[in-house]
Amino acid sequence: MRNEVWSEIGTFLNGLRCGNVKRESYIQLSEVAEAEEQKKEAQKIFLKAMDSMETSKRKSIEDYMEKLKHLAFVEEEQAYCQGYVDCIQLLAGLGVAATVMVTADAEKH
Repeated sequence: MRNEVWSEIGTFLNGLRCGNVKRESYIQLSEVAEAEEQKKEAQKIFLKAMDSMETSKRKSIEDYMEKLKHLAFVEEEQAYCQGYVDCIQLLAGLGVAATVMVTADAEKH
């Protein structure tokens, strides 16, 4: 039952995550911008190398890269939701969110 509650909470939190990135509380780490720049530079070299490859090898690499991107996305999503869950548990431990968790459990029964 608890996993079902956390699953519902995770779905809700994912909706928040994909929301307005222009809001005041949105964090933009400088490391992300730096990594994007590094990726752009590496991508130029990579694309030149990909152009010189035979089609079957290029397709294998492209498939692998898509799987890596998908994995990175779902890991990011999981970490984001886990952060929220940890905050909720912290608030419950402090007695602030205890009624919220009881209500969520009661609604599922």
